[in-house]
Amino acid sequence: MTKSRRAPRPRQARAERTRRRLLEAALRLLAEGGPAAVTHRAVSEQAGVSLGATTYWFGSKRDLLAEVFRVHLAEVHERVGTLAAASGTRAAGLAGFLEGAVRDDRLGTLATLELALERARDPSLRRRIHGASVRSSARAEELLRGLGSARAKVDATLLVAALNGLKLEWLAEGERSAFAARIPALARRLAELFLPGPD
Repeated sequence: MTKSRRAPRPRQARAERTRRRLLEAALRLLAEGGPAAVTHRAVSEQAGVSLGATTYWFGSKRDLLAEVFRVHLAEVHERVGTLAAASGTRAAGLAGFLEGAVRDDRLGTLATLELALERARDPSLRRRIHGASVRSSARAEELLRGLGSARAKVDATLLVAALNGLKLEWLAEGERSAFAARIPALARRLAELFLPGPD
């Protein structure tokens, strides 16, 4: 009796690992080739998983793209949460976070920028990931409020837009470009603009 209750757990863990592999494969394909590269067959081959498992977890391409977006944002939110927990660091902590956000996740950045363009072309996808976008904005607002921003809601919108611009320029210019070398200074300046006063 006890065995029958416990038996599903390893299967559930394996199923979740399979799902995770599929999402990681989809993110890589999205980053490397844009939404057109993300097909059920390509994802299953990249992940080393059967096509049937791929279609079981994700009924449509939009389902897959939307889940890639949600999972990636959840990972970003974890990093934001780490900084928010150390809110006494103020501008210096924010600058460090911004620099890392630009540099540390090339695949994730490419994938989310590709998804931003796809959202502009596909209202259905935009609707599917609207909730995740709203939560992301709220997380940025929470971060800035915790760091002492007097206008956290407006500042969060501006900060996310500025950060996306830095990411796009960094990708376009290259990791060893003159622009890339300026990222630390630009991140510090952004932090100073949003969190003026003593650090």
